Order: sequence, then structure tokens, then C-alpha cells
Amino acid sequence: MLVPEQAEAEEVDPDDTPVEEIKASLRRALQQAKTGQHLPLSQMLERIDAE
Repeated sequence: MLVPEQAEAEEVDPDDTPVEEIKASLRRALQQAKTGQHLPLSQMLERIDAE
């Protein structure tokens, strides 16, 4: 049986967003959608292209 070394087991992937943070973001997005606070898709794509 292979067991990861201690250093490997504790490494954190910087691209691995914690589940609680994702849930909070989804809750905010749902609330914003319910209250009409949203950006048109064209504006979102403009922001992505600018980066």
C-alpha cells in the first residue's frame, strides 16, 4: 500500500476553492438573480476579454 509523504498530503492546490466558499458564492449569485441584480452576458464577456 502506498501512503503519501506528509508534505504531499498537506499541499494545497491554489486552484482548489473550498466548498464553503463556492456555496457562499452560489447563494449570493442566486440572491442577486432573484432581485434582478445581474450583468448582461455581453458585459461579462467584455470583462473577460479585457483581462
